[in-house]
Amino acid sequence: MIHFAIVSRSTDGLALAANSDSPQMSLYPGLEDSYRKLKLLSRISAKFPDRCLLQCNNHTIYFITALDLSLLVLCDVTYPQVLAFSFLSDLQREFLQFFDKQRVMSVYRPYALIDFDVPLQKLKHKYNNPRSLSTRVNLSDLTQELRLRPPYYLCEEELRPGYGQKSNDDSIKTTTASSYTRFLPLHFLGIVSLMLSCFCGVLNFSRGVHIMNDTHSHIDSTFDSEHYQTGATFLVCCFLSFYQAYLICYPLKRRKALACATLGSICMCQLYLWEHRSIFGSIFHVTVACYGTFVIMTRQLQSKLPQYTL
Repeated sequence: MIHFAIVSRSTDGLALAANSDSPQMSLYPGLEDSYRKLKLLSRISAKFPDRCLLQCNNHTIYFITALDLSLLVLCDVTYPQVLAFSFLSDLQREFLQFFDKQRVMSVYRPYALIDFDVPLQKLKHKYNNPRSLSTRVNLSDLTQELRLRPPYYLCEEELRPGYGQKSNDDSIKTTTASSYTRFLPLHFLGIVSLMLSCFCGVLNFSRGVHIMNDTHSHIDSTFDSEHYQTGATFLVCCFLSFYQAYLICYPLKRRKALACATLGSICMCQLYLWEHRSIFGSIFHVTVACYGTFVIMTRQLQSKLPQYTL
């Protein structure tokens, strides 16, 4: 069953609303300690990914973060995960319908939006008695969403002050939402761009190795240092093509600036190799590089969902 639910402001951790129909702590072993961790998480939830859970012995804390709000619920460990996140989704929807963003951001006292207690209790009662739901909640989409993008499992060490900060002896990576940022799945044209970039890299590598081998085996008046430079330029083009493919696949922080620099370098190399390639070959390599840069610039990141509609 659901015991507690809290809505807080993720920008500063200020608690805005919570259910007042709290059960007696003595009836549920470990509930008081779990409630303490729930309140702590409501203040620091912005440090973590947008969908998390924390297991506390006999209880589990679920929370989501979106639209400057953090919504948390404390349930029994046996309560279904899909129902807990469905509850948080409905809680977010009703809260945003009840209060506008200006009202939420203007609050400066804890639990100032206690008027939301009645809708919160009704929603809590609804999910504590799922068989009595007048309208069945369609959980198939949410189940699929949780399977494709499961929540992040927190550990209690991450709640300690200073966790993730670097020290003189060791350094621990900070657990933030940006650490879990990834690209959305690559579309068909993006896959084509990736394959073409790799194809160009293979072509440049084979051409560069061929020129270097011929230069090494035919050292006479017709082969001078210029041939070595040409072969080296082909190998540089190979590296740039594969690096562009890398930028297509992995979301680096400065990927747009790196993509522009890579495109400029490829164009400069093609100008240097103008006499060693046909016009159509040079145009093909430049076109592939331009389209790869376009894919890098336009590929969307998957971080915190803008609406978090489960």
